Amino acid sequence: MAETTYQLDVITPEKIVYSKEVTAIVAHGTSGHLGVMAHHTPLVTSLEPGSFKITEPGAQVVTMTMGGGFMEVRGNKVVVLADSVEDL
Repeated sequence: MAETTYQLDVITPEKIVYSKEVTAIVAHGTSGHLGVMAHHTPLVTSLEPGSFKITEPGAQVVTMTMGGGFMEVRGNKVVVLADSVEDL
């Protein structure tokens, strides 16, 4: 069965840190952990500082740490605007 993917862009004030098709992301929102998969309901939320996990096609997981920011989910695209991001 083919995996359903969506576009994820992680952007800081300095640059685009990450821009790929992914299958899921889990981040720490102000109300707790938030998971987003393809075809998620439209959403805009603030994100707390901490780690977030990106699952790429083939189940490869990328973990990054962010200094807080915002996430917008619209259509089949997610944009994370982060104060800062570091790879783990």
